Amino acid sequence: MRRRRADPAAAYAVLLDAIAERASDFDVIHCHIDWVHLPLLRRLRTPFLTTLHGRLDLPDLPLTAQRFPDAPFVSISQNQRIPLPGLNWVATIPHGLPFDLLKLSDRPQGYLAFLGRVSPEKGPDTAIRVAHAVGLPLRIAAKVPRAENRYFNETIKPLLHQNNVSFVGEVNDQAKAGLSR
Repeated sequence: MRRRRADPAAAYAVLLDAIAERASDFDVIHCHIDWVHLPLLRRLRTPFLTTLHGRLDLPDLPLTAQRFPDAPFVSISQNQRIPLPGLNWVATIPHGLPFDLLKLSDRPQGYLAFLGRVSPEKGPDTAIRVAHAVGLPLRIAAKVPRAENRYFNETIKPLLHQNNVSFVGEVNDQAKAGLSR
């Protein structure tokens, strides 16, 4: 029996309603839900900002960005800003791994590693081609989001065994550090 999927729009509606009800309780509202909150929050009196985590090179985003010229945004890298340089960027705050978690190994172990999430924009298929081209094994330590199951099964899975690639799956911070040793 297939598990029924929740409707993310319904969850966002409830979340945004709760934010609107309690906005005056906060000094600043910091959102991580892309663009959906902007029409509401720009009308409230509580300052807000948005950290964007998704792709910014999609064709409809420049028009969306133009609609909210004063909305403040935080990037997770300087490169993330390239597709939308005119956005009201107020800061860059790298996220993900603590800087001191992974150390550069002075004794390479003879393999490459891909650490992240399995999706076309992250390029695990490119990592597999690079590893194959240079003749090194590849370890993929990555989450496969439910929305990317088809991409994983049709594009990545067939490449795993034929190219000396091992799929480790999602790993915790300790296991991430172990990949670099």
